[in-house]
Amino acid sequence: MERGDYDGDIETIIASKSFGKSGTYANLLRYLVKCSANDNVPKETTIAAEIFGKNDFDPSQSTLVRVYVYNLRKKLKNYYQNEGSKESKIVKIPKGSYAIEIAERKNDATIESKTSKWRWAVLLATLLIASLGLNFFLGSNSKKTMLVDKNGLWKDLIESELPKMVVLGDLFIYSERDTATTMTRTIRGPNINSLQEFEEFKSKNAQPDIEIGALTYTYLILGSAQWIKKLSEIILSIESDYTIRTMSRFNPKQLQDYNIIVVGMHKTLGVFRSFYKNSYFEYDAQNDAFIYKMSESDEPIVYKPKGDADSYHTDYSLMAKVPGPNNNTIYLFSGIWDTGATQSLKNFTDAKLLEELETRIKSKFGTLPQYYEVFFEVNGIDRMELSSKVLHINKLEDVTKRSVILE
Repeated sequence: MERGDYDGDIETIIASKSFGKSGTYANLLRYLVKCSANDNVPKETTIAAEIFGKNDFDPSQSTLVRVYVYNLRKKLKNYYQNEGSKESKIVKIPKGSYAIEIAERKNDATIESKTSKWRWAVLLATLLIASLGLNFFLGSNSKKTMLVDKNGLWKDLIESELPKMVVLGDLFIYSERDTATTMTRTIRGPNINSLQEFEEFKSKNAQPDIEIGALTYTYLILGSAQWIKKLSEIILSIESDYTIRTMSRFNPKQLQDYNIIVVGMHKTLGVFRSFYKNSYFEYDAQNDAFIYKMSESDEPIVYKPKGDADSYHTDYSLMAKVPGPNNNTIYLFSGIWDTGATQSLKNFTDAKLLEELETRIKSKFGTLPQYYEVFFEVNGIDRMELSSKVLHINKLEDVTKRSVILE
């Protein structure tokens, strides 16, 4: 592509309202134009290094570049539908490529003249279809609710142009081999939930004739499929895509690149447990319980699961929306058991429950806080028939780092 082939101005596109105020997307567009002008189509790894500063980028492990280019295509399309509607040539990024192309714009006037005679027919057909749809809608006596409110609790996820990632808390397992008998077994230790904790355990539990080692796979929690299903519905409804990671395979370097949704048992959340530092809750790992303390003068309240997780039981879950390290947002859904995580997420993905929760939060604070936490009590039989009630809702914007220490 020769620079002179384009009679528009890249900087005009970047400065437009339709393009949006994003330095990253502006730099990405300038970079792709420069490369194409030099007949140099950059690779995904090159873009990651030049634009995002990721010299160790692995395309098989991250969709960061692809998501940004996908969104850049949408920004260009939006520009040419608005401020650039009169331009004769348009900038395009063909799918499957990172090359910039200049294309002649179709003559909308010619198309209009050829199709004007069909306008009334199409309009009448559209009205007829709409009328039939409305009759069916009213006849079904049901109220259709939007999946999510763009101004509701998922607002930051909808408005942000950062790519999205779902992180699932998985169960760490390791192998134990008896060198005398050559017998090997796979072990799940409830207090070992990361490679770091495993290495600490290994250093303190050395035994003769016993070899222990981390495995290359982990166990996903039973509710993981349900979590993915519910989040897929939400994310796809806002016309976005996302990347999935398990906690054991999450790279902390990705913390600043994505808006992240984390779901799992609290003890499996790894590095994300540090994001609860401003919470009114502490997690007591030894007793597997949440401890709530509103102020230093209050007596702490201990919330610990009761009953059998495979029959009737009570669990507790903590949801928090917190700021990430790079103007991104992190949504955390955790339970002491997996049922708590499942039901807390349901309160944010089920349309009726989400609406009720938003109404309750607005009623308490007058508006939806930017950052907050919600604590639920969850009751149910097995992991299927679950119900929950809200016990605590707290704003987190003005909360300083908590100093509650568990003895």
